[in-house]
Amino acid sequence: MLEEARVFPRRRCKWPGILKQEATHRPCVVEDISVGGCRVATNTKDLKPKQRITIEIESRKLRFYGELRWVRSGEAGVEFLYMD
Repeated sequence: MLEEARVFPRRRCKWPGILKQEATHRPCVVEDISVGGCRVATNTKDLKPKQRITIEIESRKLRFYGELRWVRSGEAGVEFLYMD
């Protein structure tokens, strides 16, 4: 389906983190990741494509800033804008 549209290869992972969207912070799990984005499992209530989000992965000391590209029940695709 979307596999053909991917520019960068994905790597499977199971990194617990926090997805922040404005004042809402929710637990998430980064399920796969690439240089350009990731797929997260999370409560998708009130999430919509094109929203700007931050994902913090404390165990790896990572913070990603991105934009939601798609949202399905329990999953979302994120395109990275930058990280620190």
